[in-house]
Amino acid sequence: MDPRKAALWVMERLESAGYQAYLVGGCVRDELLGKQPKDYDVTTDARPETVQALFPRTAATGLKHGTVTVIHRGQPVEVTTFRVETGYSDHRRPDKVVFVSRLEDDLARRDFTVNAMAMDREGRLYDPFGGQKDLKEKRIRTVGNAEERFAEDALRMLRAVRFSAQLGFRITDKTGRAICRMRHTLRHLAVERVTAELEKVWSVKSPSIAVQYIHEWELLPHLPPFHRWDQIQKAELQPAERFDRLTTREGRWGLLLHACHVPPEQAAGHLRLLRLKSADVKTISRIYQLAFDCRDWHPITPVEGKRLLLRHGTEPVLQSLQWSRVMGHMDTETAEQLEMMFERWAREMPVRQLSDLAIDGGHLIQATGRPPGRWVGQALAYLLEQVALGRLPNDRSRLLEEGRRFGK
Repeated sequence: MDPRKAALWVMERLESAGYQAYLVGGCVRDELLGKQPKDYDVTTDARPETVQALFPRTAATGLKHGTVTVIHRGQPVEVTTFRVETGYSDHRRPDKVVFVSRLEDDLARRDFTVNAMAMDREGRLYDPFGGQKDLKEKRIRTVGNAEERFAEDALRMLRAVRFSAQLGFRITDKTGRAICRMRHTLRHLAVERVTAELEKVWSVKSPSIAVQYIHEWELLPHLPPFHRWDQIQKAELQPAERFDRLTTREGRWGLLLHACHVPPEQAAGHLRLLRLKSADVKTISRIYQLAFDCRDWHPITPVEGKRLLLRHGTEPVLQSLQWSRVMGHMDTETAEQLEMMFERWAREMPVRQLSDLAIDGGHLIQATGRPPGRWVGQALAYLLEQVALGRLPNDRSRLLEEGRRFGK
């Protein structure tokens, strides 16, 4: 079901029961910008237990903070009770949540004016803090006192720079000065929250906007886990435009490592500190290492090039050349020449991975009568290379014949 229709249905049901209900936050902001919201959140004066009683299918996704997820025709809609929050001793979560009956009180606790707007089912806008004007003027400004908002949740400082890149907006000078005064509190954040925000930065078209603010306000030395990195005081985030030239999240993580002077042999360890998935750590660190190694690939023979493609894969090799060019390790002309050569060699190779071979380990074991062991993997690797280099056809009988000799 269409997420907006699901949210409107939820609102109508709440209103029919005598409660207030509004679309709120990012969905209102995006609709006013002419963008399609990813999801629609509803805010209401109905208490969480009332919301649960009104709808047949719900999930208690955040009862402590007043949030219930209503599921209508398979579409989840987050419904949150109007609330005010007090006491943020950990600079992240409120010590106390109080449910209230006024929409304006709820909007007043939100982070930025562009996220503190609500809309009813008839399309009437409720904007007590000037969010619509800030949208028109393309600026990020906190609701109320900026230092108080950042003291409540230090992540809001990183969210400000993320929204600047996501929306293409500038952060107001007053908000920026407050970030500089409050940046020391960033150390209280959980690494996972920092990484999640940076992932969102890497997902936008022009992350350089956020990177420029991070550089200008010297946020990295205060952000976990970067503040524990030996090289962080010498971080070189300029020119920030480099982050726009690499369009993959893996490439942007690699550029950040490079800007922080992380040696390639230490990349995996630093990426693990960011709590990235193991597969991401492996991929990013491999390409990062290759981006340094590829400076020695010119000149390179077809045999050497095809062996590199077999060992590392076509995509990591091509990405490493792009990274090296953006990082300034290789001139554009040389990198482009190598890219074309590797792309041609990849097309020429009849096989690129073991699954492309006409035989597998079981076939070898059966043909030789030998027990399983390390020799099987060694034999398959040898056969893969021979076929890839055009020295053997990818023919089952020929491969088994060669495999028998290898297995003696």
